[in-house]
Amino acid sequence: MNKKLKTLEDYLKLPWQFEFDYCPDENSYTARVKGLMCYSNGKTLEEATKNIQEALQFHIEGCLEDNIPIEIIDEERATGRIAIRTSKATHLKLLHIAEEQDVSISHLINDAIIKQYG
Repeated sequence: MNKKLKTLEDYLKLPWQFEFDYCPDENSYTARVKGLMCYSNGKTLEEATKNIQEALQFHIEGCLEDNIPIEIIDEERATGRIAIRTSKATHLKLLHIAEEQDVSISHLINDAIIKQYG
């Protein structure tokens, strides 16, 4: 974001996009603000919409109060691909574990990331 915004109202006027997912196991909706690490939920789509709008406001207020920059993530940059380098020993260890679990190394690493970071 090039222009530095100053107030809560400035930020709330931005064209925020919300994304909703239905969770059948919980019979509820999750909601997130695209480009921010801001999430909420609700039993109905209307409740989830109200809650994510409140969560966005609280998120922005907290950042402004604590003087934390509000950085909008360019989600278009996320391709789903990550290239990493590791030692041969670690690679060999991952090959063995993946083989034991009958999964690919990518699947193994993806599961580990999800378990660690959600």
